[in-house]
Amino acid sequence: MKKSHFTNFIFLSFFFILFTDTLYAKESAKKMIKHKPFANKECASCHVDKKGKTAELKDDMPGLCYSCHKSYDNNKFIHGPVGAGGCMLCHDPHESENPKLLVYKTINELCTTCHSEKGEMLASVDNIHPPVKDSCINCHDPHAENNKFQLRGDRTQELCLMCHIDKKERITNSKNKHGAIEMGDKCLNCHDPHATGRPKMLKAETPKDLCLQCHSNEWNREEDGKVLMNMGQHLEDNPDWHGPILWGDCAACHNPHGSDNYRMLKMPFPEKSTAKFLPEGYVCFKCHEPQKIEDKFTTEFTNFRKGERNLHFIHVKDKSITCRACHDYHGSKNLPHHLREKSNFGSANFSLRFLEKPTGGSCNPICHERRHYDRETPNNQ
Repeated sequence: MKKSHFTNFIFLSFFFILFTDTLYAKESAKKMIKHKPFANKECASCHVDKKGKTAELKDDMPGLCYSCHKSYDNNKFIHGPVGAGGCMLCHDPHESENPKLLVYKTINELCTTCHSEKGEMLASVDNIHPPVKDSCINCHDPHAENNKFQLRGDRTQELCLMCHIDKKERITNSKNKHGAIEMGDKCLNCHDPHATGRPKMLKAETPKDLCLQCHSNEWNREEDGKVLMNMGQHLEDNPDWHGPILWGDCAACHNPHGSDNYRMLKMPFPEKSTAKFLPEGYVCFKCHEPQKIEDKFTTEFTNFRKGERNLHFIHVKDKSITCRACHDYHGSKNLPHHLREKSNFGSANFSLRFLEKPTGGSCNPICHERRHYDRETPNNQ
């Protein structure tokens, strides 16, 4: 071997040894967190053999740990490994590169080694509750608590409202409250606290599917004794659904956590068949253009007209007849435009007797004789 080659070989060998030693030193440096007795070489704190050369311990777990650490025996709900003395399932008793001497890098990795079904769920869905994604111990105490599942608050509402302050404000102060929030599992009636493949961690495919799990029965309201209709049956009987129902989105109009408006609507809506028209008083105008009502003459915003004369303007703005008097805002069956077959004014119930034509129609309710309208030939009626 030539002298220059030998010199290069020696240099490269030295560099390799230095490099590997540096890597080893870095790996060793990761093991920075040491259990205090181990760091102080106080092996006799835990081991029978003062030098720690045998594994025999001075006491059984978790009693040995409790000689220094807080005891959880007085808590109502104790995590299984803690109760069984399995402290070392989660913690290394000597040293670890992880906080709290954990045997895994993250809390969630550690938890899902036992709670495998939760690990599979979290790995298979896109929409994960942020505190769950961050760390299981945001909600659960890993050792013990006085709440079921070692939760840091009552599982049905208290814990949720620690973070969801806006919901706490609405639930507490809304005039019209949603019964589902106060019965049974409360928040968990509708939401999964860990993850789903759906927005808002809902327990059903759509808000409508979720709502109909309860609203397919009649409900007696405690606050006024009124009976809420069986909406599931109503929608089955009236399959021509309003847009939000078709989208499966009851929450497009209703606030499921409570509201100061009639029927927990997100905006005001008239409670009766007659009321002075105010655009801001109709949730309808979240989607529909107010010009449908406000323009006295139009060919664009409504088909309910004689030529250009807007009959919505006459009924709603002039006569103060509300949308609910003629339209069913959930669904209808035999009539177009979600028109009701029957309506009411006060105690009077009556049929609209609407007849449709290609360019208009006619109706004969209790408030007037049969009147016709035509969009294209208004003078031929």
